[in-house]
Amino acid sequence: MIVSKESGTESTYSALLGAAKNRQSTTRIISGRCLHEEFYLIVAMAFQAFRESKLHSSICRLSPPSSPSRSRSVSQNSTAHTVLSTSNSVNTTRLPPLFSKARKSESAGEPSGINGKASIGVLLKPTESADPAVSDLSANSDENGVENQTSATKAPTASMQLPLYSHTDYSPSPVVVYTRHEEEADELVQAMKGPLGFDLEWCVFFRKNMPARERRTALVQLCDQRMILLVQVSAMKKFPQKVKEVIESPNIVKMGANIRNDGQKLFRDYGITAANMVELGAFAHQADPEFSKVYKRSIVSLIKVVEMYTQKTLDKGEVRMSNWEGVPLTRNQITYAANDAHCALMVYNRLATLATENRRVLRPESYTSNLAMEYASQKAAVPRPASFDASSVVSTSANATKSPATTVSAISAQTATWTAALLHSWPSSSRPPPRQHLRAYNLWHYHKMPLDDIRAELRSKENPLAASTVISYVVLALQAHPSLPFSMERLKAFVQLEAGSWGRHKQWILSVDRGKR
Repeated sequence: MIVSKESGTESTYSALLGAAKNRQSTTRIISGRCLHEEFYLIVAMAFQAFRESKLHSSICRLSPPSSPSRSRSVSQNSTAHTVLSTSNSVNTTRLPPLFSKARKSESAGEPSGINGKASIGVLLKPTESADPAVSDLSANSDENGVENQTSATKAPTASMQLPLYSHTDYSPSPVVVYTRHEEEADELVQAMKGPLGFDLEWCVFFRKNMPARERRTALVQLCDQRMILLVQVSAMKKFPQKVKEVIESPNIVKMGANIRNDGQKLFRDYGITAANMVELGAFAHQADPEFSKVYKRSIVSLIKVVEMYTQKTLDKGEVRMSNWEGVPLTRNQITYAANDAHCALMVYNRLATLATENRRVLRPESYTSNLAMEYASQKAAVPRPASFDASSVVSTSANATKSPATTVSAISAQTATWTAALLHSWPSSSRPPPRQHLRAYNLWHYHKMPLDDIRAELRSKENPLAASTVISYVVLALQAHPSLPFSMERLKAFVQLEAGSWGRHKQWILSVDRGKR
């Protein structure tokens, strides 16, 4: 576990970073236009203006970033630049660009492209589903659905002029906890109190002439007023149970931008049915009349709502394209992930205050998602295939498990007898499953053995079967023999004991679940 409570001159760092961005952008504009002779005079005038302002030479530099003169200037004046970072950082952020037309704010037809996931390397969150019903949205959708400013409305303060958002600027500053252990995550999440800021991070792999391949969710971010919890589920054998319960709880508010898509992502990856998920854009329409004057859609990128309600902007640099499955996460990744979850909570709190001040009547159904209820409402009657009745075969084993004195050897003998009887009565019209599959099912369903005990029973304590193999055996036995009794809730919980098993067996489980309902 890594705990970080950052301190220091964060505002100074933010101002310097903003100034650096301004200088880089200006340099690109100038170096790209120096081919036109009419701009030489403008460049000379700009250089003279900078000299007269008595600013440090590192800011007045007009050469391209890769030029030798720039490299020498940085190395020769590193000490002076350090002094500037603490004394003149505020002024540097207010320097106007030399060519303002080239740095105009984005228009309605130009998506921002910075809303929490990157277009290369890490997934961009899709912004709006065409069908309001629950569906597996494409995880690498583009940004065309993101709400932008309408031409008739003045945009909020431009992102380049805003300080960077940091959770350390708030008092009391929340502690950041990063964990890669299930038990630790379960213990920590029970100390959190809603409402909770919420976000996910994951990776996408791209190959030439191949569609992008989405990886499972790697990081879950939860935040309350006191703590930002970063749970790296990709480093765990299974999804932490208490974290799952918090996400599925209808009594705990979780909020974020395009949060319903995040909920669907968790269902695809781990079978988690998120509840009480508040979409910040839709909530803003309910709480603040001014928001609807600027944005029309219910899903608005996180960076835009943060700018509007905190007067700060999110740092969407290269870290969003980094490897979120790497162990351990870097400090930059931890800071990025912590800010994304924390800013969602701060925006939510601000909107709740505005709703009270404006005496707004809120309709939670218009901005809240409950995937458990939505999936349940879409259950359709899917007939299960007909097969022979196994009740006479399973009764012996079922009754045998009622004896508390049943030993491991007795269980093995009973399981072998039950398996042999079932295979003997198997209809000739279909191919029976392997004996190991039926043994795994019997130990799981009738003897209610824990997964680790089944692994050892099917091979040995010294060299047990892999958890994913045992889970597959049970599922394959049920697929081969549809009349075998089982509890759907137990089966879902059993499959979720291993991180990758839900993705492998999800489609069959869901189809059978619809039929059972």
